[in-house]
Amino acid sequence: MKKILTALILSLTTTAALANPYYGHRHYPRPHHHHHYDWVVPAIIGGVVVYGITQSRVTPPLPPVVVQVPQAPVGYHYESILDANCNCYKTVLVPN
Repeated sequence: MKKILTALILSLTTTAALANPYYGHRHYPRPHHHHHYDWVVPAIIGGVVVYGITQSRVTPPLPPVVVQVPQAPVGYHYESILDANCNCYKTVLVPN
């Protein structure tokens, strides 16, 4: 909701800033000044605002998964053996 409200306020302030400042005034002949790069600063500010709104926040890492192995049956025990296929350790039940 805050993002939508922020976007609405920014669009309204931008519209007000870009409104015609000479509305209702008489225009006297004067030299025309062309401001070709008046759009650069608002575009940069708008880009920074949109980038900040669209970036996801960093979430804390999940806690590690703990697997409790039950007690081995009589005549067997558990061993951690390196599996060559996945290059990881697997806990297996082996006879004594």
